[in-house]
Amino acid sequence: MKQVTWTITENTPLTPDTYRLRLTGDTDAITAPGQFVNLKLSGFYLRRPISVCDWEPGAATLIYKVLGHGTAAMTHLPAGTELDVLTGLGNGYDTSLAGERPLLVGGGVGIPPLYGLARRLTAEHRQVTAVLGYNRASDIFLVEELHALGVTVRLLTADGSAGLKGLVTDGMAADPDKYGFILVNACAIPELPLTQIVATMADGTQSDAVQAEIESVLPDALVVDRTAHMSTARANNDAQMFENMTLIFPVLAYAVAALIVMTTLSRMIDNQRMQMGTLQALGFSAHQIKMHYLSYAIAPSAVGAVLGTLIGHNTLPFLLWDTLIAQNEMPYRLTPPISAFAWGMTVLSVVMSVFILLHSYKSAAKECTASLLRAKPPKSGKRILLERITWLWSRFSFNTKMVVRNLMRNKLRTVMMLVGLLCCTMLIITSLGLQDSVTSLSVKYYTKSLDYDVIANLTGEADKAESYERRADAEAAECLMEKSISLRTDAGTRTELMTVLEDDQTMIHLGENEAFVRLQTGTAAVTYKLTKTLNLHVGDVVRVYLPGDSDPFDIVIGQIVYNNVTQGVYLNRTTWESLRKGEFIPTGLMLKNPSDAYLAQLEDMDEVDSLDYPAKLIDDMMQMLDSLSAVFTMLTCIALALAFVICYNMGLMNFVERTREYATLKVLGYHQKEIRRLIMRENAIISFLGVALGVWPGIALTNVIMHTCEPESGFYPGAPTIQSIVIACVVTYLFSELLQRLLARKVRKIDMVEALKSVE
Repeated sequence: MKQVTWTITENTPLTPDTYRLRLTGDTDAITAPGQFVNLKLSGFYLRRPISVCDWEPGAATLIYKVLGHGTAAMTHLPAGTELDVLTGLGNGYDTSLAGERPLLVGGGVGIPPLYGLARRLTAEHRQVTAVLGYNRASDIFLVEELHALGVTVRLLTADGSAGLKGLVTDGMAADPDKYGFILVNACAIPELPLTQIVATMADGTQSDAVQAEIESVLPDALVVDRTAHMSTARANNDAQMFENMTLIFPVLAYAVAALIVMTTLSRMIDNQRMQMGTLQALGFSAHQIKMHYLSYAIAPSAVGAVLGTLIGHNTLPFLLWDTLIAQNEMPYRLTPPISAFAWGMTVLSVVMSVFILLHSYKSAAKECTASLLRAKPPKSGKRILLERITWLWSRFSFNTKMVVRNLMRNKLRTVMMLVGLLCCTMLIITSLGLQDSVTSLSVKYYTKSLDYDVIANLTGEADKAESYERRADAEAAECLMEKSISLRTDAGTRTELMTVLEDDQTMIHLGENEAFVRLQTGTAAVTYKLTKTLNLHVGDVVRVYLPGDSDPFDIVIGQIVYNNVTQGVYLNRTTWESLRKGEFIPTGLMLKNPSDAYLAQLEDMDEVDSLDYPAKLIDDMMQMLDSLSAVFTMLTCIALALAFVICYNMGLMNFVERTREYATLKVLGYHQKEIRRLIMRENAIISFLGVALGVWPGIALTNVIMHTCEPESGFYPGAPTIQSIVIACVVTYLFSELLQRLLARKVRKIDMVEALKSVE
């Protein structure tokens, strides 16, 4: 602090009641934006504290608002007036804590110090955004000056005459991609009440003792440890859900990759037989030839594995992060380094490719040079089991018999094509089934379980339920009361929601498949998922702690009810009142088909906190789930890629292997269309069997994932739907048929002379 004399150089109005005061004098004591000065005025005993808007060596700018006699007298001070000033007061802002994209929030007389702060931050090359609140358009000042600094300004007015309508707090919702948490001193926004007190315990401290001590000081508070806190438990559960997903899909993806690599390398070895024989004939050793082909396995697999690790680490995790951020309102993404496990799997991928190639190369290496220089002969056909059923086999046409024999001639190729089509069908069913389950979760709950159109969230401070229901201008009206409770069982302590409903309520359906269930008097109804989590059964007794009540009560579980979205305990009103734990004070008013006039009236009532519409909640949940659609799309693309690679590789291997056979058929007089028809008939049988075999694994995998990834606060409906199963089957079948049709067109390009040269 320093006492100095400043001289006024300017005292001009910015708005009808806001003035800018420019002064010259000693400003050495001002070191940081956010500090203030005390002005001594002639005729007034107390000094006037004014925030410093801006300053430089030898000059300062103050902006003040006329609020009383003292500030009113200041408006008449002319240029040249000397003032006694206490300067350098307050600590100011520490700009080192601002980050790259600071958000400045102020309203009215709280705006002037933000200018000096913004000027320093922009000088430090920070991207500054300011949220400014005024009563009306005529009160606006400093906006243009902030724009001149390069600051992005969000303007709000209480009456909506400029910018957005609302309080400054309405503009504080920061974009999580650009900003972090907003930390505001409680004194800055006194109208915002504190809702939670967070305490950190020293290592080794007994949490029960701390909870008991806090409850003795704050008898009306609900005290829980971190693991039992609803938000923390939800975030931990969601994180565990995604961790489970990362254990399922990599295994599946790795199996797919192994299958693709095996078919690709096997086809390469078969196609390169003559080259291998030529190299042997030219004098290359077996080791040299082996190392040559090992390079085909090592180089592509190493490059692919490394690129896959890098791309996957920087893309795929963000799909899950977006969902986690949306569900838990997290302000930022974490970008951990690539784990040692990921690099280990990269190395394992290369080793797997080498092993597969050596296995494929082994059989070819055993052949002599002369054998390798000839095309690989097709496998000879054997009598199959179906031929032993003479009454059935005799009814088949010649072409049908040929198709069946060809399918059984190379059982490994047939099995691999079946596996590829099975996996494709399974993955598409799974991706569509996940979408069905997640989508139906919100729709099923909000449209079937909740039989009301609007719920008015009440402050719980006034009126009786009967009064709300009697005054409601709606087809039906019912009240409910919700309380946070602490449940203590042998499985531990949990914070849950207790809902008290009217005895004759009809708007919340808690039965299985959204059936209506009437709550029993004298017992509690516990949701299905909660009973599984806490290992509870009908007839068990649970101890319930209410906030601010040191005397818990025990209640018997009389029913198990179903609620997909939220979990908790349900009581009817008579049961609650019999516990003598307080009155039935409604916190929600459920309305069916209310009038527009009544809804407008509710919005203006002080005891109504907000209005929720199930239809709007569905839209909000679907927007939140949009991030999951990218994951589902990724699964579908993986499935289609699998089908393409497997079907194409196996189909091409089949075609190359049977080139001489097709040429022979052409020599015998078969038309190209007839040969293509044989190929398509074989593929139709394999496609049908592969698709059929993939249905049950797809349903099973979907249910496993849904069960593994269930949120702690609910459970997913059964999936997939019949429609999704049919779509998956049709898409896979048509996809396979299309690929084989493209391969079948190669028949016309067969050179019969070249194909039959190697026939002995």
